[in-house]
Amino acid sequence: MNKCVACCLTLRNCGKYLDKIFSNLDLLSTLFTNFNVICVYDNCSDDTEHLLLEYHKRSRYSVCLFNNVNNNHPFRTVRIANSRNMCLNIMKSRLNVEYHFVIDADDVNVLKWDMDLIKYYLNTDDWDCLSFNRSHYYDIWALSYNDHKHHCWGFNSGGIIANHMARDIVDKLNKLKDYELFECFSAFNGFAIYRTNKFDNVMYDGTYTRFKSLFSNEEREILLNKLKMELNDNAISFNNYEECCEHLFYHVSSIKKNNARIRISNKILLLN
Repeated sequence: MNKCVACCLTLRNCGKYLDKIFSNLDLLSTLFTNFNVICVYDNCSDDTEHLLLEYHKRSRYSVCLFNNVNNNHPFRTVRIANSRNMCLNIMKSRLNVEYHFVIDADDVNVLKWDMDLIKYYLNTDDWDCLSFNRSHYYDIWALSYNDHKHHCWGFNSGGIIANHMARDIVDKLNKLKDYELFECFSAFNGFAIYRTNKFDNVMYDGTYTRFKSLFSNEEREILLNKLKMELNDNAISFNNYEECCEHLFYHVSSIKKNNARIRISNKILLLN
């Protein structure tokens, strides 16, 4: 495709996964004439930095490395958001990108990616952010859909809520028609494709305070009462957990500001 694309990766101590991640990126690069990779890493105590430098040297496409050395906030979600925002800032300052990919550089992406599936969806126009199903849908913290307008770990029974949502999203994805997309407020699951122009004016944030501002108290109360009924547990309540998955703010902000279409494919990206 004659498109300029960028792949954004944030890394800390990912060394044991990188050979397979690089192989997948090499495959993905064959789909585009202008392919770029941006890696922001920080405070690694393994061989991540060495492997990134070697990858930079041998790559046939553009690879930008940035050591975000002062990324030391006590909240992990804020540190991740800082690095993801650094990726976006580098991308916006250097490139005129049509699509960008956000990719977790760990065990969730070591299996080979299905290039035919990616090509198929790049030729459709019914999404602005697209993530994918998995045989085990794991990334519940990044997930928001229907009445789920509060993050799963923002309850006193976070594990129970997360398991309930995991079963529910699998059920909903399994009921979709072939190649039908599921509409949601937020989803990531380790790999997502974005139409960059729909996300130009939004950034990541890893605090619950910022995410909370995107939905009303009434919407959260509707969810709370629904969960009490579905799980038959009147003791479920909100907690004061201050961290929040950074994808939630990024995705919901894009809907509020740009009417972005956040979607999940029922197809599985990873090949066995």
